[in-house]
Amino acid sequence: MIRAFLSMKVCPRAFDRCSLGIALVVGLFGSCASPIPELSKQGDGAVPIGTTVRPLRSWGASTPAAAGLPPGSKVRPLAYAAAVPAAAQDGELQEDPPHFEPVTSRWFAPGYPLKTGTGRTIPLPEYEINRPGSLWNPYRQNPLKGDFPIAGTEDVFLNLTATSRTIVEQRNAPTRSGNSGPGGSVNTDFFGRMKQGFFAQDVSLTLDLFKGQQAFKPVDWRLKVTPVINRTDLSVSEIGFVTIDPSEGRSRQRDDVALQEYLLEYHLFDLNNRYDFISSEVGVFPFRSDFRGFIFDDVNRGARLFGTADNNRWQWNLVAYDMVDKDTNSLLNNTQDREQEVFIANIYRQDWPVLGYTTSFSVHYNNDHRGLHFDDNGFLVSPAAVGAFREHEVQATYLGTAGEGHFGRLNMTHALYTAFGKDSFNPISASEQDIEAYFGALELSYDFDWFRVRGYGLYASGDSDARDGKAEGFDAILDAPNFAGGPLSFFNGQAIGLVGTALTGFQSFLPDLQTNKFEGQSNFVNPGLLLLGAAVDVEITPKARAQFGSNYLLFQETDPLETYLELGGIDKDLGAEVFLGIQYRPYLNNNMILTLAGSAFQPGEGFARIYEDDDMLYALNLTLLLTY
Repeated sequence: MIRAFLSMKVCPRAFDRCSLGIALVVGLFGSCASPIPELSKQGDGAVPIGTTVRPLRSWGASTPAAAGLPPGSKVRPLAYAAAVPAAAQDGELQEDPPHFEPVTSRWFAPGYPLKTGTGRTIPLPEYEINRPGSLWNPYRQNPLKGDFPIAGTEDVFLNLTATSRTIVEQRNAPTRSGNSGPGGSVNTDFFGRMKQGFFAQDVSLTLDLFKGQQAFKPVDWRLKVTPVINRTDLSVSEIGFVTIDPSEGRSRQRDDVALQEYLLEYHLFDLNNRYDFISSEVGVFPFRSDFRGFIFDDVNRGARLFGTADNNRWQWNLVAYDMVDKDTNSLLNNTQDREQEVFIANIYRQDWPVLGYTTSFSVHYNNDHRGLHFDDNGFLVSPAAVGAFREHEVQATYLGTAGEGHFGRLNMTHALYTAFGKDSFNPISASEQDIEAYFGALELSYDFDWFRVRGYGLYASGDSDARDGKAEGFDAILDAPNFAGGPLSFFNGQAIGLVGTALTGFQSFLPDLQTNKFEGQSNFVNPGLLLLGAAVDVEITPKARAQFGSNYLLFQETDPLETYLELGGIDKDLGAEVFLGIQYRPYLNNNMILTLAGSAFQPGEGFARIYEDDDMLYALNLTLLLTY
């Protein structure tokens, strides 16, 4: 009966519709004699377990010419040819081959034909998505950009990133006056001519070697290394500013080479089949502890344990840093121990308290016991050369929450922190201090098609009495806030110096009276800050975007400044600024980004009282970023 059924003439177009029925009948009556043998585990065209199948270009070919075969060849369905022995394959021409053929590897070299497990060669279809790859084009299939595994493996990838950053800046900023030197005369004022010129060039190469397909799950392991070459050139109008040695004149050129980043990441285990996981990281790696970098944002030496839970709704980090020092001019890491430990624990909850908003909670601990230290230009930075200075230890704990997302069409960012701890001997107050300080920031924005309007405010508490034993001025560990204009802002983007210390550090809003944000110690006896501002982000074209805004700044308290400078009558009015930044991407990607930025700061009465000058300050900056 089975033999008679199988020997029936079947319409070629009906073959596929009958094939399932034939398979069922053969399965039910397997004990009956049949000319169709079972597939062996190896050979006979069987598809090995784990083999990837790829569509054929000649689907539906009904003639040898259409299938690309020599005249006289017979076209059969590939699956049918694999299942039926040669004696049973001498039938009539089949019209509808199945859609897949076994392929020994899912990967193929860009621009080359695909070879299947049966030795068949399938040329690439000439579709735009399958254009030949190029080692020089990171947006095409490229083995150097992690698109294909390295030779001899199926899941180990290499992603290579080369970056060049060029910065040219002209600025008018407070500049300490020197005494005398080559071509220089005695200057009795604390601050002299403010004109400065700055040039910086960074070239880096990142090699990221990892195992696993990170598109949908964590990598099994990762090795990452980033060497950087840097050159800086600073020119000023005063002698004794670029280095402690006045004989070096008014300019300084420095070269630096550093291994800025090196890390090992290892996947420990998965928590469920949705790829919630726990992984670890050790080495020198970057970490930002909140959305905008208000407390800690750095690349440094440490270890991290991190993971997710509840289908990635929870993300958490446990981080311990044993900090290394930085080069004064390039700001790249060196190998010298910083004598500072930082511990961070944070947790993020997506879609809380509402859908579209992510909230985080964090704990930071900073133990800074740096001793005597001079920077690379010969200036004393620890302890700060102010008041009754001597070596001291700062221990501070930060508790806080931050969030970012939207409530309907209203976008919002918030941050709230409190800091407490102890400073064993503050140089401004000349006594031990109990730390008790607060910080808050809020930004609201609304999108109107091609532009966004933002309003924001920032509060950092100030110390009302520098000698009462309570340090109430807020200071961060190592901040780099992307807020209120970020690096576009003059007050945030420039290090504004004072005698023996500084009013603000590079890329920090906080007037914390630190000598150097990277090499000095946190100081909680400071005037604090209130900042109010607004900005507009504009998508001019797909290639160009702009941001412009204005900030108004006030000291919260002035007693720390009056105590340190021995200068009374300092007003809280710090000043106002405007800023503008234009970003241009000529190729509609991030291979080349040109940024032109400008800012102007008009000193208020308090700033003018400190620096004995109310002339407008400014900065003009051109940055070219090239990335492969």
